Order: sequence, then structure tokens, then C-alpha cells
Amino acid sequence: MPFSRRTFVIALLLGAASPTWAQSQDKATQVREAFASPYGKALTAELGKSLRASADPACLTDKGLAADQIEPRGRDIVITWGTRMLEGASAFIDRQNSDNPFAGAAELESLKSNPDVKRYLAMEEPIRQAKILDLIFEHFDRHNVIARVKLGAVYPLETGNEALLRLNPTDATEERLETFAGKSRSKALKRFLQLSDQGAIAQSAAIKKASSPPPLPHTFFKDVESDLAELCIRSGK
Repeated sequence: MPFSRRTFVIALLLGAASPTWAQSQDKATQVREAFASPYGKALTAELGKSLRASADPACLTDKGLAADQIEPRGRDIVITWGTRMLEGASAFIDRQNSDNPFAGAAELESLKSNPDVKRYLAMEEPIRQAKILDLIFEHFDRHNVIARVKLGAVYPLETGNEALLRLNPTDATEERLETFAGKSRSKALKRFLQLSDQGAIAQSAAIKKASSPPPLPHTFFKDVESDLAELCIRSGK
């Protein structure tokens, strides 16, 4: 795959860690909280349906696995491997940011203490969580296809699941944010949004300067099939 394409793919992961969304939380906490959101619970329920439909019945009997055990265990597997993906991608991004620091980073960080900025960030949280969830399930599903894991897809843009797509809070949240920012007279908020845009551009430029291509997101799920096998999900031909 050409380096420019790899740069584009890894840049998709920046959505979960852009300057506007930058938080003090570690990736594991961010992922757990995303899965605890309404959209995360809906995706988890869809994962549970897929696992129950795909699991080998004889294997479930041999392992003594009840139907109500599969979904929470599957969720924990996806959380673990999804966190690994975000941590791996973020490590690459952090190295590039360190080598190519954004001049406005300190001012951007200081603006987060402003009440209007805090409110904006709190309102924006559902978008960040939805993006984390979509990235995880998109690349979890992609790995499963490549590794021939016999598990139905969950990512709604891939499956065309309209019910799940309607539960994604991104569009509605963006409308509320636009209204809030448009009506706000806060100079601090306007400056914060301006610096956030500049920071995102700087971050993208930093990635393009990498001397070697970043790993593709789905590769962080390599060997997840071993954990899925414990839930009687088969792989191979």
C-alpha cells in the first residue's frame, strides 16, 4: 500500500485524539467510557447477536458457555484489542508530534480551563466516543475478514444497519455544537476552536513527515481470533 494511503488511514485515528478532543484520560478509560455510552451499548448488543449466531453450538456445550455469557465476554475482548489499536496508533502520532511540536499547544491547553471551552468539550464528548467506537468496530471487522474469522460484521456503515446508524449521535451533536459556538460571544472559545483547527493541520503535516509508514489500523487486531476461539468462533476455510 502506498505511503500516502497509509498516512491517510492512520490519520483517521486522529479523530479520536485531535487537539479539540485531547483529554487527560488514558486510552483504556476512553474506550471503556465509549462502550458505556448509549451508542456503545447498542453496538455491544449487535456484537452479542453476531457472536451468538456465529458460535459453534457443540463447542459452546463442551465449554459450558451460556448464551448470556457470550456478549459481555465478547465486549471485553473488543475493548481490550480496540484499546491496543488506539494506544499503538497514538504512540506513533505522539512521536511525530514530539518531533514536530505545534506552536500553539500551550495556549490551547490553557484555554481548556475556560468555562465556555469546558462546556463545549463536554457537549462534544458523544462525537469523540462515537468515533472511537466506529474506528474500533470498522477495523475489528476488517481484520476478521482478512483472517477469515467466521463472525458477522458489526460496523453499521459496512452492514447498512439503519437502526444502528440512527443511534450514532454525531450529526445531532454537531448541530448543537454549531449552534452553541455560533451564539457564543466567548473570545476564549473562538480562539480555542481556531487553535484546534490549526493544531489538526499541524498534526496531519507531522504525520506526513514520518520516515517510515505507520501500521495499518486493522493490524493491531492480529491474533484476536485466538480470544474469539474461546467463545467458539471459528477461523479459517
